[in-house]
Amino acid sequence: MRNGGGFEGASGTLVLIGGGDYEQSEQVDRVVLELAGGAATPVVFLPTPHTSRRVGEKFAAYYQSLGARDVTVAPVYEREDAEDEANARLLREAGLIFIGWGSDLRLQQVITGTPVHAAIEEAHRRGALLAGTSAGARVAGELVISPANGPVGLRGGLDPGPPHFNYEVPLDQKTVLQVWPGFNWLPGFGVEAHLAEWQRYGHLLLMGAIRPDITWLGLDERTAVIIEPGGSVRVIGSGNVVVARRTPSVRAVEPRPGRALEARGLRLDVLSAGSETSLDELRRPVTD
Repeated sequence: MRNGGGFEGASGTLVLIGGGDYEQSEQVDRVVLELAGGAATPVVFLPTPHTSRRVGEKFAAYYQSLGARDVTVAPVYEREDAEDEANARLLREAGLIFIGWGSDLRLQQVITGTPVHAAIEEAHRRGALLAGTSAGARVAGELVISPANGPVGLRGGLDPGPPHFNYEVPLDQKTVLQVWPGFNWLPGFGVEAHLAEWQRYGHLLLMGAIRPDITWLGLDERTAVIIEPGGSVRVIGSGNVVVARRTPSVRAVEPRPGRALEARGLRLDVLSAGSETSLDELRRPVTD
């Protein structure tokens, strides 16, 4: 499942949010709406990661409570919806596109290679703000880590099989992770969400150790990174963003049955509201 090649030259801002109930992210969402142009900007919500129609209704009511006057839900739930030119037109004309929470794999399976997929990228390139929370943030990276919680990865490692997601297995009972290509809207990065709340630090440590060619961003709920068109990056919200980066001395032994991950030389940085950096700096290998 190989996807696009990033947004070099795009005119729009990219905002990645670590999840949480919409109302709990009001501080972040007020900033997002203002960055997108304020109350009059056309807001289009993409509910595809989740199967419930009520997710879109809840989002629309919430964003209207923030003052947004033009909020639409693009009814893209199945592949045929993503092929519908009317839905693509909605997204193409948006000033703010917001991708919601749910299954990142489902989102990719439904929209990849469709008119809706192309419309999202076209709108962002011409200047629309593109925001994603939880699954909507995770798919933005070059690679996606499959959902799991706790120490999975540190002990279980990776499942090399094709992408799948078994909803019958609770997240806290999964024993291995899966990794597959994301939409690559943020080349050179992988994104994880719900970091502190769902104890997903192990994902960053594992992937930082065995895929040190990628910079890994772990986002707490109610916390976001704002990536401007020129590549500047800043953090807003009440939690942290943890960055796992490569160093020349990274050495790792992958986990296997009976032995957990061993990793040396991995660099971690912890950012919070007001922290500023750049994509170039975050991609650069640490030398000290």
